[in-house]
Amino acid sequence: MTAAADSLVVLSYNLWHARAQHELASLVQAHDPDVVCLQEAHAHALPHQLGDLALAAVTPRNRLGVALYARTPRFEVEESGAFSVSTSRHDRLVGGTDHRLVAARVNDTVAGTRIVLGSFHGTPFTDSNAFRRLQVDDAHRAMRELGPDLPSMMAGDYNHPILLGMLRRHVKRQGYTLAFTATSTFHRDGNLMRGKFDLATAAGLDVGDAETLPAGKSDHRPVLFTLHYSPR
Repeated sequence: MTAAADSLVVLSYNLWHARAQHELASLVQAHDPDVVCLQEAHAHALPHQLGDLALAAVTPRNRLGVALYARTPRFEVEESGAFSVSTSRHDRLVGGTDHRLVAARVNDTVAGTRIVLGSFHGTPFTDSNAFRRLQVDDAHRAMRELGPDLPSMMAGDYNHPILLGMLRRHVKRQGYTLAFTATSTFHRDGNLMRGKFDLATAAGLDVGDAETLPAGKSDHRPVLFTLHYSPR
């Protein structure tokens, strides 16, 4: 593969109840990602196209939607869908979050390989870190079933900023690398909470850069990940 074919640029953004949904077009234009992973979107209002990216998967009923865009014609979607993970205390009480993962198995025509892409939203702090790790395990399992033995990348709001090293070791035991930024990705005014909420996990890919982008209207900052296919 060439250097360009080797690279995969992923933008992940929690839109905070869709407050930042209007920023998507300008972010895509400015940063030219190959993949966009969204959380807390108003799914019914998402465009089918964001520049050269097409909507590959979106949750059908979630109150706060999870969505995935992939660049065309680079990625040919073979199969996609929304997937359930273990139901949290938050979801039982609040409802409206039937699916916390959307994923697609795609053919990367530039790199000459197939890959599974996912957008993930972990349950909030009403549940434990251990439960969020269980949801990550469920999500990884669903992606492996979608594309056995294929490279995979899942980005989103993992809601696991505390004891991040524990999550890193946990996914490493399962063959995944955790990608995270050097600085906090959460910035709500008046809230003392800080941390690296917005992460990515990858298998069959090497982690390059992970950059926190300037704040918009969301309480999360957009995050840009650069990944590279591992040598075959």
